[in-house]
Amino acid sequence: MTQHFQQHSKLPLRRVLLGAAASALILIGGPAAIHAQESDPAPVPQSAEGNASAPVSAPVSAPVSASGQNAPAEQTADTPASPEDTVENAVSDAEKQPNVSKPVMFDPAMVTNLARNLAKQPFVNPHRELPEALSALSAEDYAQIRFKSQRAFFNPAETDFSLELFHPGTMYDVPVTINLVRDGEVQVIPYSAGLFDFGKTGLSGNDFSTQNYAGFRLRYPLSDVASNDELTRFLGASYFRLQGQGQSIGQMARGLAVDLAGPTGEEIPVFREFWIVEPKDGANTITVFALLDSERITGAYQFDITPGNRSQADIKAHLFFRDGVEKIGIAPLNGMFLFGEQRRRFFDDYRGEVHSSDGLLINNGRGEWLWRPLDNPQHLQMSSFLDENPIGFGLLQRDRNFDHYQDLEKRFDQQPGYWVTPKGKWGKGHIELVEIPSPSETNDNIVAYWVPETKPAAGGEMQFEYSVTATRDGTGLHGMAQATDTRIQRLASQGDEDRSGTRFVLNFAGGDLDYFIKDANNLRADISASKGEVRNIRILPDPENGGVRVFFDLVNAGDATSSNLRVFLLYQNKVLSETWTMPWAF
Repeated sequence: MTQHFQQHSKLPLRRVLLGAAASALILIGGPAAIHAQESDPAPVPQSAEGNASAPVSAPVSAPVSASGQNAPAEQTADTPASPEDTVENAVSDAEKQPNVSKPVMFDPAMVTNLARNLAKQPFVNPHRELPEALSALSAEDYAQIRFKSQRAFFNPAETDFSLELFHPGTMYDVPVTINLVRDGEVQVIPYSAGLFDFGKTGLSGNDFSTQNYAGFRLRYPLSDVASNDELTRFLGASYFRLQGQGQSIGQMARGLAVDLAGPTGEEIPVFREFWIVEPKDGANTITVFALLDSERITGAYQFDITPGNRSQADIKAHLFFRDGVEKIGIAPLNGMFLFGEQRRRFFDDYRGEVHSSDGLLINNGRGEWLWRPLDNPQHLQMSSFLDENPIGFGLLQRDRNFDHYQDLEKRFDQQPGYWVTPKGKWGKGHIELVEIPSPSETNDNIVAYWVPETKPAAGGEMQFEYSVTATRDGTGLHGMAQATDTRIQRLASQGDEDRSGTRFVLNFAGGDLDYFIKDANNLRADISASKGEVRNIRILPDPENGGVRVFFDLVNAGDATSSNLRVFLLYQNKVLSETWTMPWAF
């Protein structure tokens, strides 16, 4: 394993944070209307101005006005809802229109053709200027706009899945087209204010007929047969979340990362249209297709989402490039790390730890397991793990002790970790970890993704398949001892001849460690540093936490600025643990 560690203190951190924080992603780029594009199956009607709130896909059985735009459905927010409300409520007006276009049968190739054709056309910024009543909403006010759950889509007699929509507002200024695929036919869900409860925002009387939706969520009874838990949501840019049984909403994944943390700033793709296939006959998997678009890249995505104790999304991505890209991030994962047990950085907080994930786990192409604890660094920090055909990687939340967090609202102890499993051979490249300095937990300042060695060229294509699994602490991924805790202490120099150093205290537990710990004389820690001198190695049994605690000091004996550290446990010549690794700046 080769790890490169860099620190960049002069990069434009504002651009970087915008690219990594969900709360700011969609603020990049000016407002513009979506222009419908042609597809091989059929053309999309457009208005005389060329603007369309119509979907990018072929025309379907949705209300279409004489101008070619979607006609609004019922706009009254006070419309009474009933349990029988399904997609017919949103498209009932379509059946009353004399000029209803003929239904289109859905084919997954249609989404691929849309992406391919879109890549041949000039990029049109999908962000739109929202009415001031929506754009001026605070995050707290926006959260009051809730979908009326009794009007969720899908027939409860046929499936346990249900579909709810998100209203545009605040930062969510990309009008997203939502299509249902029912019995093989595509049906657009036209905008209807009557699907939402606007709470105390005072917006119920406003007419937002020109707006589309911001995204959607799928619900499923994860906890028990009578529950209605959130399984996944797609909201903002190309972000999506996935939860399993007993998990709360936490970190996010996204469709693609483009030039993240680069000197020219990040390009942020968006999902601008979805096709959700209505499940039938008690199916335990639901399929979602998505069209991705950005300045240099378009893409066709397929998500096969299976709920469970460890919910999983199997993903196929077919990318098309309008122009060359310096760095593309495949299967990106977003997390937040403010502080943990290793370094608090003087946060005045009643909570002992604040993070949605505490480490990056890698199973590289040589079968080695690496654990990299996360940090909230003082300067932008990027770590690259060179590899070929990676087996898997993920941002995990290993610490599941509520007492360490003491947060009853965020429940960091219940938030999922995400594990990415590539399908097929991904070739040469590296896993990149970006850690961005952050003063607040509102920023998702941790990003991890795969970077292929071959850079995409203009007119080129790429295809990737992988799965994202919502796990708890990664237990079951391997049978070795895990690096569970990392603590760090600065050591003062003891005299003119002695340099200051740093003490590292690591806990390893699990696997077969308790079996071998009885013969402590043959238990040892293999510790290496690319720069500096390692001193005072000790291994002590830890009866309180289980496993063992490893101590060592690192002293900069020269003029090095940083060092790459590696630690793993052995019994005689048998490797007992994964490899703890961390870059350290002197």
